[in-house]
Amino acid sequence: MLEIALPQDKVVFIQDGILFAVEKDIKTLVKDEVELYALKDDFIARGFDESESLVPLLTYDEFAEIVEKEPKIIS
Repeated sequence: MLEIALPQDKVVFIQDGILFAVEKDIKTLVKDEVELYALKDDFIARGFDESESLVPLLTYDEFAEIVEKEPKIIS
């Protein structure tokens, strides 16, 4: 799915997908201008410290705002 994301897309890593948030080559897997995020609570629940994330971390409220604003959601 990362390979087909378009420049205007936002990708939010949740559950075990947050492992991508610590993947050093994550930016090479997506096109420029694709916005990458990870759900903060899921990130911390898997034993990571916030400082280890290579993408911005979102609260549930921030995640909900993205879902409300985007015309299409792929899960």
